[in-house]
Amino acid sequence: MAKDVSSTATRKGGGGCQGFTLVELVLILAIIGTLSVIAIPQFHKFADRAKVSRAMAEIRNLEKDIVSFALDNVSYPNSLNDINRGGMKDPWGNPYQYANLAGGTPPRQSMFFADLNTDFDLYSIGPDGVSQQVISDPASLDDVVRAGDGSWVGRGETF
Repeated sequence: MAKDVSSTATRKGGGGCQGFTLVELVLILAIIGTLSVIAIPQFHKFADRAKVSRAMAEIRNLEKDIVSFALDNVSYPNSLNDINRGGMKDPWGNPYQYANLAGGTPPRQSMFFADLNTDFDLYSIGPDGVSQQVISDPASLDDVVRAGDGSWVGRGETF
């Protein structure tokens, strides 16, 4: 009675199951790391664009409320509290900025010192939380502003 050794001679210790080698694991980790380096900044850019779009939409909605108030009261509100929007925050957690220019408040200005609006200023101070009167100032480039008496809303750096 001869014993069949062919089946035991080719068989490896784990029942034919083999694991990953250290080189394969390092290679997989390197690929995942490379993809992360590419994907994470793109995600942050996408999230930032979404916040800017949200701020633009909210500024348009505030603008409608302000104009509606002016039509009912023959003057623009003195503050956002007059239209029950005083506590409204932008996507970065900062309160929206509003100035009724009829009250003598100096208007925001373009890089050529031309007034952005003649009726009222309405803007978000952006992610850095700081702003200056002239939107070409480095502190104001990330602000989301209303300009041209409402004909344009966008980032200060693109105005």
